[in-house]
Amino acid sequence: MNVLILDDQRSARRVLADLLEVRAEIVVHEAATIGEARQLLDDQRLDLAFIDLRLSDDPRDREGLTFLAELRARSGAHAVMVTGYGEMSEVRSAMRAGAHDYVLKDELCEEIVLPIVDELQDRRRLEAEVVQLRAQANPSRGVPGLVGASSVMDALRDRIRRVSVSDRPVLVTGPSGSGKELVVHAIHALGRDPSAPLLDLNCGAIPEALIEAQLFGHERGAFTGADRKSTGYFAAVGPGTLFLDEIAELPMPLQAKLLRVIESRSFRPVGSMTALRFEGRVIAATHADLSERVQQGRFRDDLFHRLDVLRVRVPGLDERTEDIPALVEHFAREQPRPLRFTPDALDLLRRTAWSGHARELRNVIDRLAVFFDADPIGSTQVKEALEHTTPVSRSVLRDAARAVLALPDHRDKLGAMETALVEEALAMTDGNKTAAARLLGVHRKVIERRAVRESDPSTEEP
Repeated sequence: MNVLILDDQRSARRVLADLLEVRAEIVVHEAATIGEARQLLDDQRLDLAFIDLRLSDDPRDREGLTFLAELRARSGAHAVMVTGYGEMSEVRSAMRAGAHDYVLKDELCEEIVLPIVDELQDRRRLEAEVVQLRAQANPSRGVPGLVGASSVMDALRDRIRRVSVSDRPVLVTGPSGSGKELVVHAIHALGRDPSAPLLDLNCGAIPEALIEAQLFGHERGAFTGADRKSTGYFAAVGPGTLFLDEIAELPMPLQAKLLRVIESRSFRPVGSMTALRFEGRVIAATHADLSERVQQGRFRDDLFHRLDVLRVRVPGLDERTEDIPALVEHFAREQPRPLRFTPDALDLLRRTAWSGHARELRNVIDRLAVFFDADPIGSTQVKEALEHTTPVSRSVLRDAARAVLALPDHRDKLGAMETALVEEALAMTDGNKTAAARLLGVHRKVIERRAVRESDPSTEEP
């Protein structure tokens, strides 16, 4: 269970952290400013946040309420407000804004804080049971969080259901923005114990020096700055799911240590001589081609085969364009005002090439909700919203072109770039030529002709 403590006073954070860390399943994250809290919200899936109403000495400061609103808009995490006696009017505002509870700073103790945590864990357990019951009642769908009724999505749901009953490692692949995290959450929710913790670690977002302590935990005095014992993810996850996102970015030394944990089902916290048992399940995700990384010597072959026991590939949006209207409706329901779309607007959204996949589509719907007042939204508004992404794309293309042209060698740079684009598209789509062609915006035959030329250079046109 990932818990955030947002308070500008270090002593207050320490008091609350000490209360929470008596529970092995709780992983505490601390933030002194709203900026640090936003970064944690970007990097971690939070389950609960204790938020100080006032983050400075200024009596007018109410940044805690600002972050509460952001937390509720961007995450499913619950919030508990931490306040003084003289701020009850703000507490009422916080409760109306979606806070689950509040505690007074002068009354922080196990008898008050831990029952709040227990109640929220019970609620999560009941919600997971409801998800399972709905899945049993409707086996043709029944996978939480996934939108769309296309054949590829039905195949994905079937694979998730099959994988969820196993305790073997899972490797989730697919392009960036396709929804790999949603798939991981669905596998956990349909698993044997959905009430167990689901902890996620972004291997590319945490400095190398900190990842080992995050995963394994550490003893007090194990290294400079380790002023207290810390429980790592391997211990905190218990019988739950450890989600290692962007696994391709895990440093090589830690790849060897992760391999040992998976093989031996045991680990040692940093600075400890005692081995502890790892009871959880590992799910890793990446948009990179791990087999290619293995060939390049950037990823361990033995770890790759340990993780690639059960693979789940998430299709890109270009492979399920028939789901775009349902996704548009789904994202529209999350907006602060009702959104309707004309048929030609939906048709334009369906025909657009979404290089950023579902995430990019969601950004466009957010843009339409904020900047356009038309009701219903028509193709004119959609075109204007889509234009916001064009300058960025052109800038990226210009930068890439300049980088290639600046290379010192005198090879056929145009041909080399075309080959690299085709190879990368195939890698991102796990070798699916149709999907790679859609990603490149070309016909499948272009991919096939390129493959023929690579295998037989004599077929190349003069």
